[in-house]
This record gives sequence, C-alpha cells and structure tokens, in this order.
Amino acid sequence: MTLKTVRDILGFINTYDSFIITTHTGPDADGIGAEIIMYHLLKTMQKRVHVINADPVPIRFAFLDPDGIIEHWDSSRHFHLPELGGIIIVDTSDEFNLGCMLDEALPHAQGVYIIDHHEQSPFTHLDGYIDASAASTTQILIDLVQAADLPITKDVAIPAYAGLLYDTGSFIYSKTTAKTFETALLLVQSGAIPHEIYRDLFESNSISVLLLQKRVLSSLEILGNGSLAVQVMTKKDLEETNASYEDAENFINIPLQIKEIEVSILIKQNREGLVRCSLRSKGKVNVSLLAQQFNGGGHKMAAGFKSSLGLEETRTMVIQKVLAALGMA
Repeated sequence: MTLKTVRDILGFINTYDSFIITTHTGPDADGIGAEIIMYHLLKTMQKRVHVINADPVPIRFAFLDPDGIIEHWDSSRHFHLPELGGIIIVDTSDEFNLGCMLDEALPHAQGVYIIDHHEQSPFTHLDGYIDASAASTTQILIDLVQAADLPITKDVAIPAYAGLLYDTGSFIYSKTTAKTFETALLLVQSGAIPHEIYRDLFESNSISVLLLQKRVLSSLEILGNGSLAVQVMTKKDLEETNASYEDAENFINIPLQIKEIEVSILIKQNREGLVRCSLRSKGKVNVSLLAQQFNGGGHKMAAGFKSSLGLEETRTMVIQKVLAALGMA
C-alpha cells in the first residue's frame, strides 16, 4: 500500500470532484485534526467536500471544529453522497473501524483511499498512503499541503498541532523525531498557540472525569512480576460518574509512569455494553502485533481492538497474550 511520496495522494484527489472524508469510530484529536486539514485542502482545490463520521465529535475535541464542518452520518440525508466521487479515510489503517460508514458509504463510492501513520493493516486491500514513521496523521497532511504548494493557514495549523500533540503524548512518544519538532515549529509560525491547544486538550475536563479516573484506578491489578498493569472500566462506572466513554482515553498511560511496568492494558465497556481493549508498551512488547491477533491494530507501542466477548473473557485472553509476549506464560 505504501507509496513513495505524499504527492501520490494528489493523484487520487485529482481523480474526483466530490469527496467524503471520514475517520475511525470514537474519533480523537489526530483523526479530527486530519479531517479538518483535508477539508480545507480540498476546498482550496475547488472540490466538493463533506466530512462525515459514524460517531459524533466528542465534546472534549469540539474546539477543533468551531465551524461545525464535521457531520454525523445520516443515511436518509447522506445516502447519495458516496456515489458522487471518492472517500478518503484518515487515521486508521483499514476500513473495519469506521462503524456504519463501512457498510452504508464505502460500497457506493467510486474510489476509496487511506491516509494513515499506523502500522499497515493486514486486513485491508484498499489503496492508500501509510507512513508508519510519522508521528501523526496530521503531520503527513501538512507535508501534503506543502507538496500541493498551498499555504498553511491558522485554520489548518491549530488542528494539525493538536493532532501532533495528542498522538505524541505531548512530544514524548518514540515516534517523536526532529521531523516532529520541525512540523510543530512550522505550525506555531502559522498561528498555532501551544499553551492554548494544550489547555483545550488536557486541562478542560469536567469533575466527572476525575470521578471516573478514581473508579478505574481502583480496579488496577499488577501482574507478571510487576511488569503488567491491568485496568477495567465498566458501563456502570460511566453511568454512575456521568462521564463519557472518551473521558477514559488517557487512563491507560498512568501505570506506565512506574519504572517496572512494561505493558498497560485498559479494557473499556461503553454505555451500550460493547468492549474495547487498549494496549500500551514501553517497547519490549509490540502491542500492535498482539492487537492484530484480535483483528485490531495500531503502533508498536500503542494499539487496540474491539472485542465481541464480555469484559472478563476479554481480560483473561489479553492478559494471557501479553504475559506470553513478556515470556511469563
């Protein structure tokens, strides 16, 4: 799937006059930021553009879309749009994490193209551009804006910086390179204000988030001779704290502050009872390969998957896999 340069993306863009841009379910700052960048790029290129997701924009990321560009898929209103041109999928390496868009939109598009920075998925046959060395999808799209000889406006710089900040863990993850900081500098010069974006991303939570964190931390187990941390968030936790599913996004990183912890697992249940598992590693274990065993994916040090099993069964199975990877099975 990987192409030689971001200029190859322009070949797909030049094929159609109309586009839908979408990202994974439970969209995050990088997915949303990438959608906003692509929207402005395509509009500048005189394309007809709709940004439509299976899930609404989480409240904590709403500041990235002040103009309400992103829509929530409604088959009664949007059914005719896919057949008008192409669909661009950002920030996910396959089509199987798009929710209802997978069945209701993709089959009717004239062409589908993936742009992503996760490790290439073995489950897709779609064309696209994947750069697994990039710190974020927004970083790739800033390269694309430059390749198209278009200006980086403030409307592009803010979501691009937010995606970069979010997906690098505030510039500390292993994919943070000189290129990452070069991109960040360019975005600040173009109007992104670092302390404001950090505040909006990480310092604007409600009390319910703190209460949810308290409950999830109370479930913490340390296994594998101190090398594995496991947390669980239940539907009941969400209901009783009045928090949202997305509020737990960063809880998985807390155990990694401990020197001995090599892998952190967070098993989450949403309000509908669906289960998802997130995995983080300091590098000894490639959690992307583990997630792929459950039809998931991600990065070597950050990955996840959806589970059709219950909380306890998912917990048992993933713990076994991680302990085996740690040589403790």
